[in-house]
Amino acid sequence: MSARYRLNEPDVSAEVFDEEVLAINLKTGHYHSLRESGVFLWQTLMQGHSLEETASLLAARFPDIAAQSRIEAENFAQQLVEAGLVVEAPDATSPSGAAPAEPVGKPYVSPLIESYTDMQELLLIDPIHEVDVYTGWPQKPAS
Repeated sequence: MSARYRLNEPDVSAEVFDEEVLAINLKTGHYHSLRESGVFLWQTLMQGHSLEETASLLAARFPDIAAQSRIEAENFAQQLVEAGLVVEAPDATSPSGAAPAEPVGKPYVSPLIESYTDMQELLLIDPIHEVDVYTGWPQKPAS
């Protein structure tokens, strides 16, 4: 049986926009932009589809890359795990919906994952625990 993944909650928050997924790892302060086929792969995995099912759906959507669809799905999932965005789902539940729609005739472009650390310091501020009665919050954690 092929692996299934879930969002690494509560450490990660993610939102799908039209042609991009923004995912923030609140534990590391890194945020990630997933684009191109990464949006389709993300949505498919987050719906509960296994890697095998995701690769099949990718191959059906883009027949010209059918031979490499398994490798594309595995590499994408591995990058998500390494970034701490997803973890393997221990309970294999059935998918929660149909595969996401992809515009007809759109050519395949490998998943693009861009990671940023420029807001790390701001994202790691803990506004609940870093409060000072005289200066308010948030306070930058002591190094």
